[in-house]
Amino acid sequence: MSSPAEKMRYATASLPSILRAVQIAINGGTIDANATASQDGFAHHARNISATSLDSHQQQDWRARSNKVSFDKHFVIDDANPTCWQFFGSSSAYSLAVEVLVAAQARFGKLTHPEIYTGPEFKLNLEIPESLEHHEFRACPSREEVEMLVDLYTSSSNVINGYSDNAQISTEIDTYLRHQGSAVKYLTGLEAHQFFRVAMICAIAAANKSRQQPHYGTEAFNYYVEAIQCAEEVTSDISIDALQSLLLLVLFVFSFPRRGDVWKLLDYACRLSVELNIHCETGDEYEDEQSRQRRRSIFWGLYCLERTFGQHLGRPSDLPEEIITAEYPATLTTGPVDPSYTQYMLVSHTYRLIYLRSEIFRVLYMPAVSPDLPRSWYEDRFEDFHAWRNEVAHIVGAPDHILGMGTLQCEMGFNTSINFLFQPLLLRALAATKRPELIHNHAQSEELVIPRESYDAAVRSIEFYDRIFCAPEGTPEGNYPVTIVSAHYIHQATLTIMAHVLLALDGRLPLVTFSRDIEQFPKTVDQEGNVHVEVPPIDFSNIYDISDACLNLLNHLANRWTGMVGILDLYKEMHERVLPALASR
Repeated sequence: MSSPAEKMRYATASLPSILRAVQIAINGGTIDANATASQDGFAHHARNISATSLDSHQQQDWRARSNKVSFDKHFVIDDANPTCWQFFGSSSAYSLAVEVLVAAQARFGKLTHPEIYTGPEFKLNLEIPESLEHHEFRACPSREEVEMLVDLYTSSSNVINGYSDNAQISTEIDTYLRHQGSAVKYLTGLEAHQFFRVAMICAIAAANKSRQQPHYGTEAFNYYVEAIQCAEEVTSDISIDALQSLLLLVLFVFSFPRRGDVWKLLDYACRLSVELNIHCETGDEYEDEQSRQRRRSIFWGLYCLERTFGQHLGRPSDLPEEIITAEYPATLTTGPVDPSYTQYMLVSHTYRLIYLRSEIFRVLYMPAVSPDLPRSWYEDRFEDFHAWRNEVAHIVGAPDHILGMGTLQCEMGFNTSINFLFQPLLLRALAATKRPELIHNHAQSEELVIPRESYDAAVRSIEFYDRIFCAPEGTPEGNYPVTIVSAHYIHQATLTIMAHVLLALDGRLPLVTFSRDIEQFPKTVDQEGNVHVEVPPIDFSNIYDISDACLNLLNHLANRWTGMVGILDLYKEMHERVLPALASR
């Protein structure tokens, strides 16, 4: 069976079946798992759970039914075996895609042409990859080339994830160059670990560099083929080095999803981290400061990756917060510090943000149906995010002017976290617009609202990634890693923007703010003396520029990962049909 990462990569390419799920959801029916596939038999079926819930409660009040809708999605990925499916929770961009499609097609009719997705590039490759035994090794790369890639890794991916000791890497390049091109599969012990680390680091850096120079994509695979021959040796023991090897594999698979089972790798890494006891502070008085910092960096780097990817799929964590006592690698300090340490502090601070998101995930997304939470709960979480952001700004000054990996990671994390927080409200609002009647009373408006902050955060996310893709090579933005997790955030931001456009066209639900800083908004006082905040409508005057940037980013993703062309084509057609309707208003 193909890996979860591979299934995720192709989920967006299975538009014929997704659109079938959308049409059935509009009609209030259910999905037949044995329904006929597309013309060549490889298109995947989709199962929209919310459609079944809607059908079983047709005669009940909309408010009562809306609280029982599940926004989790199951996509059947193997026509020959309807029980083979991929789960995406309501935190996933693909769950949002289904609701956006339902709302768009209910208003504008059929949007796409499924017959264009019939090429072999969209088929799930369930065959075992050809053996690496017959790989013809290329000429040995020069020391300068290897050192350049190692430097790129240490100044980008390793700043964000903190898996590798920079000083240690530089001493291992000789081992790599000495054994490159030989029978490295017979290496054992320390030399196997050193060769594997350098080869994987070069593979990850080359994958990052391929954004500006496409031929480095092939180089990345060449380094990976060399390293993978030592994989069994370097991951078979219980050690920090073995955990580091697993994490390097995870980083590579984030750029090449078909080259490994990323969910299984993360599962192994989480289990090994607990076995090694790096998830907690042991109080070992013999542990030196360097080992302590490395342990903390590796654990929190793993936690950040595992939780971010889990939220992408809508799955629970293999590292429950209840067992974690490990301190963060660095704490924010006042006073002048080395610029590189400032970036290190900022990245460490993003681990706290992921911890906050994980707590929200358990409350907001883990229940089988969307919970009915009071507005004050969302306001409190929104204030938590702002408190986190203000803490950074207060300690290190104006972080937006300190360009580096930590700054970029904080900016990206803050904006995407706001989208993450308010996605359930968008899902519920989109589902409500499918009904011809809405109960307009105070209680209903408390449950069905449009969060203004999510649109602003989505626009900032698009502007962020637009800078990343347009940045010249060698700059911090040009070196910032773009992976399948980045693709998830871009998909989520573009769909959030389109969701707000569709809700604005519908016009029946109130636009509200969850910020407690209401001085910026006009206010009115009723006869009883109550103050009401008037939230101005979203300014869509530059929506075409924003949407063009969305299309540009989606095109970049489709060029890099073929299976992601589906969201590009969907968004392109909504851009051509939905935006003119907004302009006419």
